[in-house]
Amino acid sequence: SAMQMDAQATDQDRAADCQQGTSSEQTNLLNAVVLTNSYIALTHSHTNMFTTLFFGILEPATGRLRYINGGHEPPAIVGAGRIKGRLNPTGPVVGLFPDVGFEVRQTYLEAGDMLVAYTDGVTDARDPSGKRFTQERLLSLLEQPIVSATALLDTIGGHLDGYIADAIQFDDITLLAVRRTRASEASDPRKS
Repeated sequence: SAMQMDAQATDQDRAADCQQGTSSEQTNLLNAVVLTNSYIALTHSHTNMFTTLFFGILEPATGRLRYINGGHEPPAIVGAGRIKGRLNPTGPVVGLFPDVGFEVRQTYLEAGDMLVAYTDGVTDARDPSGKRFTQERLLSLLEQPIVSATALLDTIGGHLDGYIADAIQFDDITLLAVRRTRASEASDPRKS
């Protein structure tokens, strides 16, 4: 979990960051989600419109990731061939109720770690017989050795394409992978 990952941060700078009060960045993140939620809930309530949302701000130099997860599938932090943690919801879906609370949490990505986010259309993708791709199948792909964010997306995309074959899908299939590079790799776009 994100709290466990925070506890694993060992250097003193990170410990000091964790103990710091609300920053303007954190306030801006929270305000953006609260205002978006209120707008959708108050303006479009008659349509029962809502969305899930994962909104994060990554500081590449430190690896600190501040985020809000509004009812979205929990993104995974992946590194060294394993899933290091999941970023569970910190609030409800966005747009159903105008005055609900969201919590900003933070965690860290080590150099080489990846943040992998996806919509439920990935895990709910169906093969021609109607069977779902499943979260278990996706997570097993995240536990394989990964050389880059692009390679990971290509691997998952290939497995999804093979699984779906010619079956018609009824939801979006969206994946995002962000890899925190080591300082020496930052200028080489082939390694991101």
